[in-house]
Amino acid sequence: MAKPKVLIVEDNPDARQLLVMVLGREDYEVIEARNASEALHQASTQHPDLILMDLGLPGMTGDEVTARIRGDPCTAHIPIIVDTAFDPRASIVKRAFEAGADQIFYKPLNFKLLRQAIRRLIAQRHSAAEA
Repeated sequence: MAKPKVLIVEDNPDARQLLVMVLGREDYEVIEARNASEALHQASTQHPDLILMDLGLPGMTGDEVTARIRGDPCTAHIPIIVDTAFDPRASIVKRAFEAGADQIFYKPLNFKLLRQAIRRLIAQRHSAAEA
């Protein structure tokens, strides 16, 4: 069976590299996007099993990217976990949920809980696909 594929959308190179390292150790195939346009392209061409989305992206915010992914029938089914440094009460966080984010994690990230959420959402996606 192929490794589950996770798309990391993060504009900060250090944060992105840390996530690549953490998820690479979990035996995921990791693909990366540095901005909104790369995220939309990777989501539609690579068909990841899950997207890990930063909210503070240049050009288009992560909640807007999430809404576009949810609005495309080819990518609407992909689970999206948002990771952000925004305050939980910020309007952008509310908009991310409204756009269709499955879960939100706040920075600094708890990697143990993040890995558990990724495994759970990928398993749910695969179960739904088999049903």
